[in-house]
Amino acid sequence: MKRWLSALRPTSAAAANDRSLTLADVAAGERVRVCRVADMDGADILRERGLCEASEVRVITAGDPLVCAVLGARMTLNRHTARGVLVERLP
Repeated sequence: MKRWLSALRPTSAAAANDRSLTLADVAAGERVRVCRVADMDGADILRERGLCEASEVRVITAGDPLVCAVLGARMTLNRHTARGVLVERLP
């Protein structure tokens, strides 16, 4: 039974591909595009300041707090908030 169940579990490579990239995972100097902002406290404020779906973000300083540039303005986010912003890397 255990062998059968282990065959159904995804491999570590497949699990890594399913893992979503968040703004907290991005290194300094990288550019990303926002895919989704999670429903959390302050999400409306982030959207009002330009951190919304399809906006481009450049990470200036990674860490806690994270400093990023959105629409030409700098914004700081704590790690918890940055984990709620799903992104994709730009070429």
